[in-house]
Amino acid sequence: MKIDCLMGTYGRYSQVCDGLACFLQQTALEDATMLIYNQHPVPLTFDHPRVRVINETRPTRPLRYIRQRMFDLADPAADLIHLWDDDDLYLPWHLQDCLEHIGDAAAWKPARSWYSHSTSEFNLIHEIFEGSWIFRANHVARASLDTHPTAIDHPIYAQTIEAGLVAVTDLGGRASYIYRWHLEWTHYAAFGGSHLQALQQQNMARLQERNRDVHADGRLVPSDLRLRWQQFLDGTRQKISANDWEHNRGILSAATAGRL
Repeated sequence: MKIDCLMGTYGRYSQVCDGLACFLQQTALEDATMLIYNQHPVPLTFDHPRVRVINETRPTRPLRYIRQRMFDLADPAADLIHLWDDDDLYLPWHLQDCLEHIGDAAAWKPARSWYSHSTSEFNLIHEIFEGSWIFRANHVARASLDTHPTAIDHPIYAQTIEAGLVAVTDLGGRASYIYRWHLEWTHYAAFGGSHLQALQQQNMARLQERNRDVHADGRLVPSDLRLRWQQFLDGTRQKISANDWEHNRGILSAATAGRL
């Protein structure tokens, strides 16, 4: 099955480089492509057969509309759609988990994911964590944008949960998604609710306006993730089984050409 990963930049160059590097290290890369949707006035470029960049400056809108625009731009040949969050980390086996566990369901998510409070602290917790989900493309095509007005993100998540259409798997210490809350950026998830959609839009515009995290030539350079992966291994060594830790270390070492 073909997966199209959709990553919005929101003008955060360094975070896009992290998200891009996570994608390129996926063990199931042969089954995947990535769309980088850049809304910042400084255009981005990246030359890779599995990555396409669309630079499109539009008036700032709430997050659900940006997500919908990415859905509209997704590869029509894709069987599965993954919204790939630029400010989180995806361990190299994440897409393989998606392929192995979605089965016949309309969507899949891990029961628990890693919550990163700092660069050294990681905890496995139960949460929705929208960035960890994968959807069938035909399910995305049927989703309505106009439900759940208090939802901060695209309402497809609430719609899928309420319909009982999401498969859930507890991967334990081999969970492959890391939600980062410790970055300097203000999370867009902080601005939501029906009466706060306008506030979300205003804050997104303000954050983009004051953003200095850009490169003049716009050329994307995937991040060196060795430090991030070493921090993850150090921070989880005492929290998971020795077998799971060695499994994770082996894949991360291979992803960095044995340099961990």
